[in-house]
Amino acid sequence: MRQKQDDDMRWFYTKRAIPTGMYCKEHQDVELVRYTHPVSTNYDPMIHGELTAEGLQLSSMAFCTQCEKDGVYQKQQQSRAEQKANSDFVNHSKYGKYNLLKTHSLVGQKSLWFARFNTFRVNGLEEQNVLNQAKRIAREYTEGKQFNTVFVGGAGRGKSHLAMAILQEVNENLKDKKFSTLFMNISELIREIKNSWNYSDTKAEEERLTTLMRSVDLLVIDDLGTESTFSKDNSWIQGIIYNIYNAREGNTIITSNLTGKEIKTAYDDKIVSRIMEGSKNSVVKFEGITDKRKSK
Repeated sequence: MRQKQDDDMRWFYTKRAIPTGMYCKEHQDVELVRYTHPVSTNYDPMIHGELTAEGLQLSSMAFCTQCEKDGVYQKQQQSRAEQKANSDFVNHSKYGKYNLLKTHSLVGQKSLWFARFNTFRVNGLEEQNVLNQAKRIAREYTEGKQFNTVFVGGAGRGKSHLAMAILQEVNENLKDKKFSTLFMNISELIREIKNSWNYSDTKAEEERLTTLMRSVDLLVIDDLGTESTFSKDNSWIQGIIYNIYNAREGNTIITSNLTGKEIKTAYDDKIVSRIMEGSKNSVVKFEGITDKRKSK
């Protein structure tokens, strides 16, 4: 009975399988597939890609049918073969790198996907100043310069908007150069890792996310220091942040509601040192700007 149920389930999956042109590293004659499924309630074409001709949504990751038969997949864990295949696609393909921003970012607010320089509302000299600085930073990243950027200021001042606008600009300008960009909201990152603690291998998702953040060409860490990231013992969070920063050589943008003094109080000296390293001419203070969320 159980065997028949398993066979029926595999037949059902086969009907939904779409070949990818990539092959499993463990079973080299097995082509990886993506599965179609009904459109999710939070479907966004800018994030999840286009629908199939039948109006169905494709799974974001690729799977090996033989690995499935062998019981390799447990809950939401990916097999090593699948991880390698998807990693190769992301890291070595122009299409994969260009789409990394939309397929792997954790943004929190979906409206940020529409953040561009021309959608940033300018109501005064202070806003024009931070906009000009953001455009200059985007231009220098596009030219290949390596440095860190720090956006600090009160909530709702447009820091996340301009950080995303920089990524969008650089991603478009360098889409033929196999250059990758990624936006990670710190609260969403911590939530994703905490959710993975329900899995059998609690380190897999943390390792996947931190590896991605260590290796991407241009990274935004958004809302560093938000209340939801802190607990009585936040040493594991600081360890994750240090792990990411320690492997990167510039090209990291952080946004924070904390002042420089508050960042030094909240984080270990080693982390503060890495954040400020290489950001001498790219610390942008969002001062004299009213909360844009209240002025809508």
